[in-house]
Amino acid sequence: MSLILGRGNKSLRVKTFGSGDGTVLLGGYEISMKDFLIAAEYVLTNTDLGRNDPRLKFTKMVKRLKEVEGSNPSKKRLK
Repeated sequence: MSLILGRGNKSLRVKTFGSGDGTVLLGGYEISMKDFLIAAEYVLTNTDLGRNDPRLKFTKMVKRLKEVEGSNPSKKRLK
């Protein structure tokens, strides 16, 4: 399954492969999960917060995530 992000006539496909050491496909770019998370940290911390900054809502959602049973036997996922 993929996530499609779009605005107007442009879209960006996001897909993950593998587990924690897997890869992330962002449009035509394939990067390691580790590099994706480094980029996410950069986006979250690089600039001052603005009014109604979506990063605040995102970090609150991440704090609420819990480990649950995964799709595969003896595997876990975040929900």
